[in-house]
Amino acid sequence: MVKPEVNMLASDQSHLPLLFVWRDSGVTEKHGFKMKVDVARVKVPGQEIIPMDQRGPRLLDGTYDFLSGLHHEPYYYRARGDKRFIYIAQAQNDWDDRVVATQEIKSAKDLEGKKVIVTSTAPCVYGNLKHSIELGGADLSKVEFITMHELEKQTGRASAVQAVASGEAVAANVDAPFDLQGEKLGLHVLHTPSVPVIHNATMCANGEWVQDNEETTLAFLRSMIDAIHFFKTQPDKSKEIIASRVGPILGIEKPDEIDHLYRVWAGLLSPKPYPHPLAIWNVYNLDVAHDPNVNFIGPMEIWNTSYLRQIDDSEYIDELYGSSQAAVNPTVNAAI
Repeated sequence: MVKPEVNMLASDQSHLPLLFVWRDSGVTEKHGFKMKVDVARVKVPGQEIIPMDQRGPRLLDGTYDFLSGLHHEPYYYRARGDKRFIYIAQAQNDWDDRVVATQEIKSAKDLEGKKVIVTSTAPCVYGNLKHSIELGGADLSKVEFITMHELEKQTGRASAVQAVASGEAVAANVDAPFDLQGEKLGLHVLHTPSVPVIHNATMCANGEWVQDNEETTLAFLRSMIDAIHFFKTQPDKSKEIIASRVGPILGIEKPDEIDHLYRVWAGLLSPKPYPHPLAIWNVYNLDVAHDPNVNFIGPMEIWNTSYLRQIDDSEYIDELYGSSQAAVNPTVNAAI
């Protein structure tokens, strides 16, 4: 039997464009359930503020059925002998952050000797930022990475853009649509190599719960596939949901910014939400591979795509898109 209400916790507000379209597009009802989405570390009407260190525990204690994110902690749990965490699907395999910079910064190497704002110290963000800049030609030892806290400024992507525009740093990493906000303030998006990484809406679950709730898990994954299809093929409806539900939380309301946010996400989402092997390796290499206390756990040990494979083998996804060729996932840059 499918659980009538599925509870999801998002690790970050940046996951919400997909999660709220998923929740509000009607695709979950098609599969027999409604989905509730809470967001960690954000003040949202109707929910308490959930600390980041409570994400894992609240998944394991049954408060939430699925968790969007938690990209590194499952390796550490498994290294301690707790093997309950599993990943069952991955919505995107490419980093969606951009580096907004002042006009005199023409290349990554120009960041040397300058201050660069880091909007998140999570390895899948900060680690990937450094990796991308280094691939672009910069010597990381010569770049001064700072946080908004160090600048004694209000945190957030919009605040980081303002700080760069006011000259307190020469660049900052932001996600869409804050890159567009930066361009409106006279900044530009600095080209840096795209790097594959497990990022944003990674579906994390308690493996024991999944075994006891396989019908709900399969219904959940089918609805995820349907949500991605809806997002890609129903732009007007998706943008309406983003504008009315996500916009107030992110602090965006202008139509061009909503449109930009939509187009970025639509281009990144995978019709078949499998993890890419290069993305798995990169996220593993960022935080696990060099730690002898954890790296005896292999990169694939926490992945269980058997339920997704079951759906895929039934040709559910191919039929949704019309053919297997039409359901192909976005390519990633083989830069690891």
